[in-house]
Amino acid sequence: MTLVPTEDVRKRLQRLREELKSRQGRAERDLRHGTEPLVADAPDQAIQLQNDEVLREIDSAAVVEVAQIDAALARLERGLYGVCSRCQGAIDPRRLAAVPYAVTCTDCAG
Repeated sequence: MTLVPTEDVRKRLQRLREELKSRQGRAERDLRHGTEPLVADAPDQAIQLQNDEVLREIDSAAVVEVAQIDAALARLERGLYGVCSRCQGAIDPRRLAAVPYAVTCTDCAG
């Protein structure tokens, strides 16, 4: 039983997914410079390497979040969006507003 307006949720999830895929694409493009040699200056090399690590984290986080959104869209299609996967109770709409791919209610998440 779906507890929220499905079309509004679908649009929000798809919009968020598009934003994340765009962020992921930018991070991947920036990481492609990895075939370029590091600058000669050691402190600048450290900054380059740190930046690459941050870009890898951004990319990794986006991949995880896109998978969570895809799962939320699948739950929406099955009529299970907004239903806690543990207790089968309703997930508070405020929680879904904050974390639109939440799979558990506040009590079960705790």
